Amino acid sequence: MKDRVKRNFSRAAKNYERFSEFQERAGRELLKLYSFVGSPKPVLDVGAGTGKILSGSGVVSLDISLEMAKNCRKRGNLSVCGDGELLPFRDETFNAVFSNFSLQWTDVEKAISESERVLKKGGWLVISLPVKGSLETVFNAWKKASGSLPLFNFPEERKVFDSVKKRFEIVSFERLFLKKKFKSAREALKRITGVGARNPFGRAPFKEAKRFKEKLEENPKVEYKVLLLMARKV
Repeated sequence: MKDRVKRNFSRAAKNYERFSEFQERAGRELLKLYSFVGSPKPVLDVGAGTGKILSGSGVVSLDISLEMAKNCRKRGNLSVCGDGELLPFRDETFNAVFSNFSLQWTDVEKAISESERVLKKGGWLVISLPVKGSLETVFNAWKKASGSLPLFNFPEERKVFDSVKKRFEIVSFERLFLKKKFKSAREALKRITGVGARNPFGRAPFKEAKRFKEKLEENPKVEYKVLLLMARKV
């Protein structure tokens, strides 16, 4: 599954920013939390995408997609193609780990553990990720269309909290509900797949995909339930 995720995001890298409005909205809110603690650096941005949200001196951008990592480098960031579950850095390297709209693609327990490892004592974890309840309208349309493929599962909010609480002192958290209704199913789906967020279990057969789009056409809406969380390594 991980290889498929890499390919999907690499294919989307060129046009990612045309469709990343939800990611950017969450990112702006996450930057407020990061600035609240003084924007400490060096900072590791896990799942940095094109590097648009966080860039500049002292930022190390990491993404599992090589094409995304290349885009980060074009922005002037130090850039690494790597896995958030196995960070290629020494213990206690960074003063902050930042991650916007990406940890849902990882084993959250492993990713949080690795973030703790590479953070210095007193360092900050500042993350946002969509959790269970996201894309509810899209998923319901798929179920009504009797889609045979399993769908991607967003992490449960409680499991994210538990993973962080094992290793950090949680300082603050908030929930952000992002939603938008589009003119058509095609337009709605493009806001999801255009950034590389395709079902990692593969593509549906033509007839099932057609029925799914017909169902979504009845209510072409995209929504994300996003958890924003700030914690400190003690």
